[in-house]
Amino acid sequence: MEMPFSKELKTAVIPQPESERVEMATLLIVDDEAGPRESLRIVFKDRYNCVLASCAREGVECARQNTVDVAILDIRMPDLSGVEVLRELKKIDPDIEVIMLTGYETVETARAALRLGAADYLNKPFDVFSIRELIEQCVARRQGKLVTKQSINDLHKVNRELSQELARSNRVAEAGVLSPGVVHEMNNPLTVITGYAELLQRDLTALQSSDPKTAEHMQQQLAKIGREIERCKEISHRFLKFVRANHNREEIVEAAKLVEDAASLLKAHPSRGDVEIVTSSDQVGLQVCVHPTEILQVLINLGVNALHAMGGNGILRFMAERATNIPTTCTFMSDHFDAKRPSVKISVSDTGCGIAPEDVQKIFQSYYTTKSEGAGLGLAIVRELVVGHYNGAIDVQSVVGQGSTLSVYLPLAN
Repeated sequence: MEMPFSKELKTAVIPQPESERVEMATLLIVDDEAGPRESLRIVFKDRYNCVLASCAREGVECARQNTVDVAILDIRMPDLSGVEVLRELKKIDPDIEVIMLTGYETVETARAALRLGAADYLNKPFDVFSIRELIEQCVARRQGKLVTKQSINDLHKVNRELSQELARSNRVAEAGVLSPGVVHEMNNPLTVITGYAELLQRDLTALQSSDPKTAEHMQQQLAKIGREIERCKEISHRFLKFVRANHNREEIVEAAKLVEDAASLLKAHPSRGDVEIVTSSDQVGLQVCVHPTEILQVLINLGVNALHAMGGNGILRFMAERATNIPTTCTFMSDHFDAKRPSVKISVSDTGCGIAPEDVQKIFQSYYTTKSEGAGLGLAIVRELVVGHYNGAIDVQSVVGQGSTLSVYLPLAN
């Protein structure tokens, strides 16, 4: 709805020291009555950067000119109702927290306000302690949403940079695998973040009624979002570091860490369904000298293959252990692999459909696939990296109808 606004605004912005203004949340107070408006200003001037408006249209204009964190709106004003102002504020910034304040409460206006996303609905005369607590909750919620949004934007930026680097890379084979594979996998955890964010939105109304159990549940969900964000950031930056790095540079890394990262990514994979993903490592300090992102790509490819084999149900297990009794009849083994040298075994086991004996060798060939979708490159890349680049070995054990275990053997780092 287009609305004409006065060129002269009677908005009063309460001055704050520059050092404090950056940190202070902005509180917009819209009320045509000077008494309540000034009372709120006096109560909150030391806590927030207060922006005052004496009518609805000025309040909307203030929100256009200032970044508002929380708005307190009188429900009845001569030019527009508080509900109409609420609607306009949400158009400007959906994350603005809004508190409705009135001496004329009706069920219809209360429902309309809450339906449009108001945080709460209070009566005049207001209780100072109650409104102070409510505003603090609103500010915390607003800041949490902004931090989450910024983190997601950061993730998208990193992934865009990664895609650009891959496109510029001369390592065609690696870019061909990482671009459709790893970049896609790193975007999948964002689905988890989005899902939890939607759940948080549903819980807002209950939280606003000061339900302690709901508040605690909401905090747990926020913690999950934070962990997913940090995990995505870490893995994204690791991949970006890889594609920008000198190809000859390798790192000594914990095999258990690679297993945990792969499992975390696959937990957000769209093919997971109800598959339970578990990890284990029988020993601390098992290290390999590799490009972490290359081996992580190996584990992701093996894991995705296993998910497809299980069709949404079963158990996918990643395990890192010290290799003992390495089979002399490994499915693939580098000419330079020394079975007597200490090695690390990383295995990926599933309870899927299994692999027919005649297909074991074929599935590692480029462009061979038994799936309706897919390029048939995943396991070919696994073989190229493990056997061709790291002089390792791959062993496949499978029983049709029961599941498979694909094991990767890599030299233990000195």
